[in-house]
Amino acid sequence: MRRGMRKLAALPLLFVLAMPVKADFYEGLDAFERGDHATALKLWRSLAIQGNASAQYDLGLVFLSGQGLEKDPVKAAYWFRKAANQRLPRAQSMLGTLYEQGLGIAKNYMMAASMYHKAAQEGDPLGQFRLGMLYKDGKGVAKDMSQAVLWLRHASERGLAPAQHNLGIMYYRGLGVPRRYKEALKWHSKAAEQGNVDSIITLGLMHFKGEGVEKNFVEAYSWWNTAVQAGDQQSISAREAVAAMLTKEQLAEAKRISELKRQRIFPDASTDSPG
Repeated sequence: MRRGMRKLAALPLLFVLAMPVKADFYEGLDAFERGDHATALKLWRSLAIQGNASAQYDLGLVFLSGQGLEKDPVKAAYWFRKAANQRLPRAQSMLGTLYEQGLGIAKNYMMAASMYHKAAQEGDPLGQFRLGMLYKDGKGVAKDMSQAVLWLRHASERGLAPAQHNLGIMYYRGLGVPRRYKEALKWHSKAAEQGNVDSIITLGLMHFKGEGVEKNFVEAYSWWNTAVQAGDQQSISAREAVAAMLTKEQLAEAKRISELKRQRIFPDASTDSPG
């Protein structure tokens, strides 16, 4: 939601004044962020009925999440479709998600792929990511690892952590591209810095095995310990196994590095887990 407010600040003042509909939309954003859901919904519903695509999209999000009113995926699908019909890329992606998951609408992978493709072509990272995954899994489209890599790369370059994680997997396993551990390390590192726990775990493994990077048990421990502090209990055994390979001094250093990672990536994570 805050992104919308930044966009408003970037608009010329006269342009904003000339568009009361826009002003009402951002007034709704302000109200929603203050927790005044009733006012936000009143404004958005009015604008949505008038055909404002952004309001239709946000109304769809509210019905999908149940914030401020009862959760209703059917109504969410209705408003996402309204906005998608006006070629709003993020609405096309969300409608594709509902088709893919069968939320508020019959599950239909072909329709999901169609919606994602429309959004992806307009540069929407969620649409690009989900389209890439459909190509990877062969759902709604013919399985095509090259296309999967193409769209995952587009989404990854736009900074979407789940796409970066999955692109890292493609390079790690050699799916649709030659196996390149350094490239896998690059994308897993980007995803990990955004808090993707699966990539954090993978970085621990890659440092432990020396894949794409020099073997480093201290780094392996630091990544696995960071995963544990983020709530991944399955990494405890890996962390303890590598801890047994470290000297007292190395273990202290690994814990220090892990704490720096935690502060950077998960500043609100608990540090209570023994390690």
